[in-house]
Amino acid sequence: MIAVIGGVKTGVIVKMAMPERDIEKQRRQDEEALLNAGIDINSPGEGEEDSEDTRFRKYYESKLREQANDNYWNEVGLGGGDFGGYPVMTPDVDTDIRVASSGCSYNVAKNLGSRVETAFVSVVGDDALGMAAICELERWGVDVSAVKHKKGPTPVGVELHNAVGDLEFLRENNRLIDEIDPEFIDESAGVLDRADIIFVDGSPGVETMNHISAKYADKCRICFDPASVYGGSKFAESELKAHLVLPGRMEAEAMTGQQILGMDQLMAAGAVLEERGIENTIITLKGGGLYYREGTEAEIIKPERILSFADTAGAGDVLSAGVVYRLSCGDSVNAAAKAAMAETAEYLRGLMR
Repeated sequence: MIAVIGGVKTGVIVKMAMPERDIEKQRRQDEEALLNAGIDINSPGEGEEDSEDTRFRKYYESKLREQANDNYWNEVGLGGGDFGGYPVMTPDVDTDIRVASSGCSYNVAKNLGSRVETAFVSVVGDDALGMAAICELERWGVDVSAVKHKKGPTPVGVELHNAVGDLEFLRENNRLIDEIDPEFIDESAGVLDRADIIFVDGSPGVETMNHISAKYADKCRICFDPASVYGGSKFAESELKAHLVLPGRMEAEAMTGQQILGMDQLMAAGAVLEERGIENTIITLKGGGLYYREGTEAEIIKPERILSFADTAGAGDVLSAGVVYRLSCGDSVNAAAKAAMAETAEYLRGLMR
């Protein structure tokens, strides 16, 4: 049986649509805005050799920087605005908004539930969001008997992505995840004591990581996915011993304190983790490849097709779940990594269809 420990949150993901603009109308608005700003668009200023188009660009860059700076210090974040007539966001745009239960451990548990006996060990709020998340896990065959309903809101993460899919704004409320503490782990012993593999993400605190390690590292295989750079930093402060860690490149940098830009640095990071007592390492790389270390064996595995511009959201969780599942079937880390990478590539191809 696989026990999965970590937080669950409701993700609200907003992807901005590219606004459609009337070019001539926009040009007239641009011209008026420049004139109102005291910029002569008909001739260069003193010592000014720039073309009209260059002066337009410089003007808008200055306005964008000005409002971005104001928004940052006032904690406004992103929002609609009018930079000298330039419509950053219009209300009639058909914006892509998705709402779903998420979180690394949640996604891993859901992915595993239909393939192997899986239990989820976590806390949710006493609200509709928490109930929906648990019902979704049950639908995928996950044992949720160790999930506790606590007073307060289920954690929520709000992400705003620009028109090309890059993250521009993030706000989260994760206070309830602090309830995953050593006492809660002890209360969940009825489930955890039966596990052959315990998967932990980077959401619990350092004290909780240490408690899980002290109690279960000698009894079963612990697999750790930091899920974020912050999770990697918590690992670095902890004494967690694990059979396998599954960070991305930047997360591995936080875990080891090493810059990772090439094969030599990957090997060095793997050595740091080995000295730390980590038996095996898989580091996922941009484009779908990965580095793995199993004992004295280490290799970079490249995918058949590099997906440089794919939306990779959730791909790391698919890979982690695939690796853990293969380990539960008796595969080596090498075989598990290759099988999980193929599974992840299929997932990414599905996103691109």
